[in-house]
Amino acid sequence: MMRWLRLRRMRRTFRALPERDRAIFGSVRFDDCDYIETAQRHGCTVEEVDQTVARVLIALDRAARGK
Repeated sequence: MMRWLRLRRMRRTFRALPERDRAIFGSVRFDDCDYIETAQRHGCTVEEVDQTVARVLIALDRAARGK
């Protein structure tokens, strides 16, 4: 599949996620925060951070594969 199409689907999927999920994922992946710092920053538990990151990665993977 064409790379640009896959990236477009992933971008659309990311934008459709809840703001909180995008913010938590961004803290971990883009701001290079660990899960403890991310949990403190967003007022949640480390487990919630872990679940959110997993949920976002699964959604992006499905989008990349066209599912």
